[in-house]
Amino acid sequence: MKYTIIMLSIIFITDVGTCLGIDQSICNPGSEIIYHPNGQLKACTLKDDFALNGVNCKQYAAITLYNTGKLESCVTSDYFNYGAITCNQYGQVSFYASGKLNTCILSKHIQLDGKTCVPFESISLFENGKLMSCSTPH
Repeated sequence: MKYTIIMLSIIFITDVGTCLGIDQSICNPGSEIIYHPNGQLKACTLKDDFALNGVNCKQYAAITLYNTGKLESCVTSDYFNYGAITCNQYGQVSFYASGKLNTCILSKHIQLDGKTCVPFESISLFENGKLMSCSTPH
């Protein structure tokens, strides 16, 4: 019985964003608002900082969402840590539909898959987490 209650609690907690949906109330009044065919918010300019999927997205910057309500991309208002990767504050960050990191602007050097990637440049990952590309030291 305890196991059932715990599992139902976890399902409820992880699915709250999908149940509630994200609507145009997060958008800056007067900005262009785009919707997915299913009616879910797709893109707009944020009126305030907005936290989603562990990322703090920056006020007055564009946000793009998947039709599931998961974050596709935004400009961060804070540093964002994804495993050993630290994405820079005020940098563009994007995710795969699975929620895994796709691209971001690095805030510091990182050694990944045998390569050294430099800060303040973009890093791209495959959906399996392997390095796709980054800028290396000269």
